[in-house]
Amino acid sequence: MSVKKWGAALLLTMFLLTGCGENPAESVYQHLEAAVELEEPFEQQQEPLQKAEMRENELFEEIISLGMDEFEGIVVLAEEAISSINSRESMLLQEKESIEDGYQEFLKIEEQFEDIEGEELSNLLEQLKSTMDDRYEYYQQLYVSYNEAISLDKALFEMLKQEDLTMETLQEQIDKVNEKYGSVIEHKEQFNESTDRYNQVKREFYKKAELNVQYD
Repeated sequence: MSVKKWGAALLLTMFLLTGCGENPAESVYQHLEAAVELEEPFEQQQEPLQKAEMRENELFEEIISLGMDEFEGIVVLAEEAISSINSRESMLLQEKESIEDGYQEFLKIEEQFEDIEGEELSNLLEQLKSTMDDRYEYYQQLYVSYNEAISLDKALFEMLKQEDLTMETLQEQIDKVNEKYGSVIEHKEQFNESTDRYNQVKREFYKKAELNVQYD
């Protein structure tokens, strides 16, 4: 499940007066980038998820190419696919947990709402909260759709282990899978777009706050 990264900042260079505490903008920066780090497990799941999906598609094509006189081979391939699906399920859970950890860290910026000086910075901080809330909600929708798609995939390969499976029943399940992945794609696009919006607002906040941040 390929999704966009949300733009980790690599470096913040600041010259602080001795004895001065961290200002509100710096505190916001720390929470935002800590949230990025907490989402690293989410990033790490993307490539394995894609590879698993591709392998399962290959297994399905192999199964379809076999005749019923090779039923034992069909069962072996279906079991491999189900094992892969179970792995995807675990990866998805890790992904979700990291998104939620990052969001909880992000929410700590609310502690600085009253201390931020300047209307523009205050507005940008509100926009950060709004765009992140949208991003988080879109991820939840994406998670539900993708989790449902995984369940349908698993049911499909369980069906393929049945010797009395009819083409009509198989096609009905394939249609359900395809429809659900259509929903996954829609939610993924919404999530990616909300990530882009969030990154844009974050960069504007850093610029307005005069934080010297370098990006990769």
